Amino acid sequence: MNTYLKKAINIILMLIGFVCYANAQQRLYVCNGYSYDTYEVNNDADIKMDGTDSVVIAGTKYGLDKVDSITFSEPQYRKVVIKYANGAATVTIPSSMSGVTCTSGNNSHVVINNTNTTEEYMYSIEGESSDGSLEINGSFKFTLELNGVSLTNKNGPAINLQCGKRIDIILKEGTVNNIIDSKNGDHKAAFYAKGHLEFKGAGTLNVTGYTKHALAAKEYIILKASVGNINILGAENGDGIHCGKGIANSDKNYFQMNGGNLTIQNCGSDCIDSDDYGCVLIKGGKITIDVIGRDVSAILCDSIFTMTGGDIDITIGSILSSGIHANYEGYFNGGTLKTLIKSGANGSRGIRIKKVKKTDATVKDGGNLYFNGTDVNMSIFANTEVTQNQPCIGIKADKKLTITSGNLNIDIDANSNATGFSYESIDHQGGQYSTNK
Repeated sequence: MNTYLKKAINIILMLIGFVCYANAQQRLYVCNGYSYDTYEVNNDADIKMDGTDSVVIAGTKYGLDKVDSITFSEPQYRKVVIKYANGAATVTIPSSMSGVTCTSGNNSHVVINNTNTTEEYMYSIEGESSDGSLEINGSFKFTLELNGVSLTNKNGPAINLQCGKRIDIILKEGTVNNIIDSKNGDHKAAFYAKGHLEFKGAGTLNVTGYTKHALAAKEYIILKASVGNINILGAENGDGIHCGKGIANSDKNYFQMNGGNLTIQNCGSDCIDSDDYGCVLIKGGKITIDVIGRDVSAILCDSIFTMTGGDIDITIGSILSSGIHANYEGYFNGGTLKTLIKSGANGSRGIRIKKVKKTDATVKDGGNLYFNGTDVNMSIFANTEVTQNQPCIGIKADKKLTITSGNLNIDIDANSNATGFSYESIDHQGGQYSTNK
């Protein structure tokens, strides 16, 4: 329960009672994020607590976790609105937003500078530009709302967020947003952030990268449970999603998915890459990945992979590739994993947990794989890759494989010489595993 908010509501009740005693009607604003609802209340009976975790205002019930504040004054949100149209951009900055300037005028390549270091601002972008971009510079966290925008930059990233702090990305419900860069650039991604990205909102985001990665952050990336759809339509010369700070054992090195639908295809390199000793944590949502690059991974994790929920569906169509590849350990504690290794994808692996051999690694050894609740179904039609003599394997742990619960089923085509399981040792405590040919 939000104790402070409950106290504030009790104070408002007393104030309303006092005001309404003088036969005056009172207007209330119920705020959540960057939006608010307005109510006319006549007496203190129009607002009341309902239990310990919700409030009823003029007959409408709000959970306290959905209410940021309740005020008598109309909220004045700090929000910059950027509209792209007809080869230009209109940037509206409220006078109350100190420290924010636009240095690009009406140019479709918008550059925003923010020197504020005490208050979180919001930027909302909408419209369309076939040769436009957005760059935001600053040192304080902020929110970027994608409100139905299509940006293609012919000379660099379409979105470039030069802020090393937390950046909330809101995909406004009901909108479709397209972010595309161009070939032959020297930038890192079509959608790039210097800090860490937290996606939320029930809209749709489509990203295509032609120079390197499609979506990249220098630190972590989180897809919140409220996310709608994120589609990586291509990363011609890089990863679909790339994150990593370059510091071993950093708590800012990870990719985490709590919900939503994530689809990744047409990547020249890994589809998801949590680099620089980064982790991957899948808690919910649906991931669909089509692997086409040679010697790449659907999900590459530079240390520990953990799955506690959600559904992952991987198709591997290229040689020497992996579905899920972790360079230290793997924990499969819930959810479902479906993997297809197609004919011709020789030498590929559905799951590969590798023993660390890097001399500079702060986490050493590893190579252990644990199943405690995830249901796995794999179908394999490929063979050994003869050039490098690498066999095709469904599930491979360089060291120990431990199974305590879950169902692990690997079906191998009659024309395939693949192996279902490979490990140094196994500890089968519960659940079931099988290879069918």
